[in-house]
Amino acid sequence: MGSPSILLGISLTILSPDGLAQTQLVLVTTGSTMPEQLYVLWGDEYYKLHPETQLRYLAVGTSESAKNVLSGAGDLDGGDAPIPEMQLKEAAYAALELPTVLAGIAVFYNVPGNATSIRLSGPALANIYLGKTTSWSDPEIARLNPDGKLPDLPIKVHQADSAGRGVLLPA
Repeated sequence: MGSPSILLGISLTILSPDGLAQTQLVLVTTGSTMPEQLYVLWGDEYYKLHPETQLRYLAVGTSESAKNVLSGAGDLDGGDAPIPEMQLKEAAYAALELPTVLAGIAVFYNVPGNATSIRLSGPALANIYLGKTTSWSDPEIARLNPDGKLPDLPIKVHQADSAGRGVLLPA
């Protein structure tokens, strides 16, 4: 068993301002490209207040980021979607998910005819993204737009990037 004076000496060294000045903590965050600029800004601002702690953000994508954190290869996950429950259960390390960023998504569509304004509910839009609703004349879309005459044309979903942004719905 170590002597109390040695433990006291180690404690004072760790807790002294000089001891802290020599301690540098680097936290690695991986995640999607969507919140990258915000997380980098937050990291820079935090560093100004706490120069002993550095946050590094690597935009590797949501899926890769989840794998990193759950395997212990990363400290924080900045993904743009929740980690699937099964992955959380099978993880080598426990993870706590806390939402930090809310992003707005705009939907653009191009439907020929009189459809200048189309109403879509959250569930209707989700069904379009999931491929369950495939036509502009679908009964759910027609119910949401009783005054509009929607054509019987297929809905084609085009995703501009792999991060889930830039989704287009042309006719």
